Order: sequence, then structure tokens, then C-alpha cells
Amino acid sequence: MKATIDFDDALYRRLKVEAARTGRTIRDLVAEGVRLVLGLAHPGNDQSTAEEWFGRLGEYADNARGEHDLAAMRRSIARGRDREGSG
Repeated sequence: MKATIDFDDALYRRLKVEAARTGRTIRDLVAEGVRLVLGLAHPGNDQSTAEEWFGRLGEYADNARGEHDLAAMRRSIARGRDREGSG
């Protein structure tokens, strides 16, 4: 089924960058986002999704500034979200 979705310009630019960075289509990213919101599993649970997830965890660990407890990881994730929201 096709749908038309209006995105804020800045959000759409970020979506395009993420699609290019990960070698995926915008359609794939939007569908994945909808599945996440609905709590549905990714079809086939492909390995690339797991690799991307672990890669993202590595980024958060790097940003934890030498602290490796749960609180430090939460602060790192929050910093990442703050940076994403301000872009």
C-alpha cells in the first residue's frame, strides 16, 4: 500500500542522510520505524539490523567517557538524543 507522508524538512534531510549512511532506502527506514512504534519484529530478523544495533551501542559506549555503568550509558544515550534533536 502506498501512503503520502509530510515530513518536516530537517527531519527528512536527516532521514535521507541515515538512508545513505546505512545503504538502505527511505521506505525501509520508515517501515522499520513504524514496526518499532507498533512493537512488531523486523521481518526475518536480518543480521544487518543486529549489526547496526551493536554498532550503535559501540558509539554510546565510546561516548560514556570511560564510565561503563548503566547510569553512564543512559547519560551517553541522552547526549546522543540531544545532539540529534538540535540538528
